[in-house]
Amino acid sequence: MKFPRSLDQRGVTIVELAVALVLTTIMVGIIIGFAVDKQQQSSQQTIKNDLLTNAETGLNTVANDIRLSARADDNNRWQDANAPGAPSNQLSWQSNGNTLVLATAAQDSNHNILFDDVHDYVTTKNNYVYFVSNHTLYKRTLAASKAGNAAKTTCPASLATSTCPADKEILDNVNSFAIQYYDGDNQTVTPSNARSVQLTVQLLVHKYNQDFTTDYTTRMVFRNG
Repeated sequence: MKFPRSLDQRGVTIVELAVALVLTTIMVGIIIGFAVDKQQQSSQQTIKNDLLTNAETGLNTVANDIRLSARADDNNRWQDANAPGAPSNQLSWQSNGNTLVLATAAQDSNHNILFDDVHDYVTTKNNYVYFVSNHTLYKRTLAASKAGNAAKTTCPASLATSTCPADKEILDNVNSFAIQYYDGDNQTVTPSNARSVQLTVQLLVHKYNQDFTTDYTTRMVFRNG
């Protein structure tokens, strides 16, 4: 038995193949572009989340020191050879809109509080200085000259030694750091008259040819005043 031949036995033409190839290329490009865009969006969101987490963690560290401190000092009470006005003025750290000088009870190695006057419950105070340098928020410790004090005065990293460790880095990528001081009536006052302190930080990083920023604010009351 003979079967009838197909009336059209042509194969795929070069033109048809080229068109199919072009369409496939376009579709693959669209899919890849969509995937890259989604990946970039995910990465950008991760950057924003990381910035906010870092800002929150860093400022909460400062806020906890405020909570454990007696007050903000107008100037550092212990000499610092690396203070802004040193060597002529080693008491030149000032609590202001971008620097915070805390007065915090000194402790011995067993975490016992040291006293200048035990009878009147006057504790010996160390200074913690929070300041920004080269977009990094640092904490400097200025230890009271009291026997048994476990604290050590710290120094810039470039000058750090075994007897003067490096300042503690609290936050990187700091674009701005602002401090406000309030009394019990929620009125702004001088640092030494403050009952609470409000901290605001903005972090900034540049990635994917754009700037990413986040702002975080926290406020803490002195509880050991």
